[in-house]
Amino acid sequence: MQSPADAARLLPMPLPPSRLASSFFAFLVLAACESGGTHPLPGVPVAPTPAATAAALDAQVRQLALASRPGTRHAALAPLAGEWDVALSLISAAGDEAEPYRGHATLGWILGGRYMHWEATIDFAGTSGTTTGYLGFDTGRAEYELMMISDLSQAMEVAHGTGDLQGPGLVFTLERADPRSGSTVRARSRIRLLAADHFVLEQLEPGADGVDRTTRVWHYRKAPVTR
Repeated sequence: MQSPADAARLLPMPLPPSRLASSFFAFLVLAACESGGTHPLPGVPVAPTPAATAAALDAQVRQLALASRPGTRHAALAPLAGEWDVALSLISAAGDEAEPYRGHATLGWILGGRYMHWEATIDFAGTSGTTTGYLGFDTGRAEYELMMISDLSQAMEVAHGTGDLQGPGLVFTLERADPRSGSTVRARSRIRLLAADHFVLEQLEPGADGVDRTTRVWHYRKAPVTR
């Protein structure tokens, strides 16, 4: 039977909040400063009125809402939305897939299409593993971002990626410092759309020749519609 520690390695790699969100909290502070008046005594600021502060904040929030609207790169993720049957397999050096672990996943838009929420549960021979995460595109950085957390792990990090979902795939890279050795550990994964009803999430690891190869693959196939 697969141990929880081993099973955790079979889940999508655990993958910073958006700068827009950070800017929003900064605006909460700046609103008061920008809406202040002039004191009769030079150099003495006047505390802003509640109405002035509210008006400034309202304007800034409207600006953030417009600036963060999803674009074409977000829309490109639309084929991932839906209910999916999942099959996870280890892949040998020869490229053969082992007998899969099976589960189910639901992917869907949240926050007005800015992020794709990802929820997947897989049965590892009696030990259930659930992963939840978020996939989106940061226009400011011109890159996709993926965060995955699991009930078989305590890690919470973000992987950054580029590419084309319907072409070579979206390739994500996650780098973290190993607290034991101090060295940098690098992990890579790829999401590829193979058909309208089938996409894969692949874990990539360098082989003896230094070239990345797929060592684990999660097959996502559209679940049958039940009535």
